[in-house]
Amino acid sequence: MVLRRAHLGVLLLAALAAAAAPAAAQCTRVVFSANPDYPPYHWAENGRIVGASVALTGRILDELGVRWEARFVGPWPRVLKSAEYGEIDLVVSLKPTPEREVYLQFTPSPSFPNPMAVFSARARPIRFDRPEDLIGRRGGRTAGDRFGDSFDRFAEKSLTLEDADSLDVNFGKLAAGRIDYVVTGLYTGRAHLLRTGMADRVAPLPHLVNEGFVHHGFSRRSPCAELAAAVDARLQAAQRSGLAARLLEEALQQWQHSAAGSRRP
Repeated sequence: MVLRRAHLGVLLLAALAAAAAPAAAQCTRVVFSANPDYPPYHWAENGRIVGASVALTGRILDELGVRWEARFVGPWPRVLKSAEYGEIDLVVSLKPTPEREVYLQFTPSPSFPNPMAVFSARARPIRFDRPEDLIGRRGGRTAGDRFGDSFDRFAEKSLTLEDADSLDVNFGKLAAGRIDYVVTGLYTGRAHLLRTGMADRVAPLPHLVNEGFVHHGFSRRSPCAELAAAVDARLQAAQRSGLAARLLEEALQQWQHSAAGSRRP
């Protein structure tokens, strides 16, 4: 009887191991996405997501021998929801926040620097030396964007920020005088101004909101989250070697080239 129970125990353990093996091996392809309106880090082009984040992440996953797909999901809030529900495996190059950490496992190492800035109309410049200078003014941001815990908490309590679906919409409102400022990434804001031909009307203010960084976030519902440590190690290497900085510059040129035929007044 004892031997039989022991035999059954061995069979049970073997069955559990066999059942667990496929679950551990489920990550055969990483599907990732990003904000479709955040050049030069990433943007939507012809139904695809392209940019520095795609180039860096694709190179890392190739080195790891993992198949991947950079998928256009839709507007930024939909990308985040897709990760929350486990419909995609990874969101690349975004700012960690407590809210996002509930459903995303962030890499400790950043993918790129991403300082945040306040943009104003050159014809109606405003003073910005500290967040309190924005109280009483109307601001704009892209829906889903975050700018760091300290500024986000202050904005929630004290600022008036209107959400828009895209940065182009925000800059259009700013140029038209419907809002007083726009908060966004410094590089991203400059990239959009180049594309729309609005650099002579809108400019970043000298004082930055913060000297930020963006990180990769794996969906906690994805089996591919097991790759987080390996991806993090390669993100560190990309920072040390200067690869991340080079890819960011190349992506800015790519963005300018792709925008040449679609420049808007």
